[in-house]
Amino acid sequence: MYEGLKIGLFGGSFNPAHPGHLHVATSGLRELGLDHIWWLVSPQNPLKPEQPSYDSRVETVKALNLPPRMDISHVEKQFGTNYTIDLLRRLKKRYPRTHFVFMMGADNFAQLPKWRSWQEIMSSFPIAVISRPGNNIKARLGQAARQYADYRLPEQSAASLAEMTAPRWTYLTLPLDKRSSSALRVKLARD
Repeated sequence: MYEGLKIGLFGGSFNPAHPGHLHVATSGLRELGLDHIWWLVSPQNPLKPEQPSYDSRVETVKALNLPPRMDISHVEKQFGTNYTIDLLRRLKKRYPRTHFVFMMGADNFAQLPKWRSWQEIMSSFPIAVISRPGNNIKARLGQAARQYADYRLPEQSAASLAEMTAPRWTYLTLPLDKRSSSALRVKLARD
């Protein structure tokens, strides 16, 4: 069903999802020349404290009224995976002829070496790192960027990333959207 398609994997806690996330996904869809984006709501991020229920966070994504070619995928929950590497391994087996691009914000790329089997993540699928307010220098000079510097694809070639073999990554310097889930949670707590 997904054979030959270029699909962006856009994962996160989405606690809550907000228009800034949609801006990143829309920009990734366009800049990477993708056919679809799968929003992957993490059942429980191992690096974060207990979060609101999975279903309530999925509802915040639904409230964004995702445009065509974007869908919420429950594959992570269906697989019962808690770690990104486990999800990527399963996707690789289930969809061997699909061209996946793993999308992550610069904030996550900066901390990628803290993730389980992070080097295998780099070698699983091409990665699109998307600029975020306040984390860009850390991400571009961090351990993952330094260690995989020879595999970085220039931003102007990002549309070919999905058809490349990992390890391969690019850094998209999109217009920044300063909205964040953390700031929204603080505002909601005050209101």
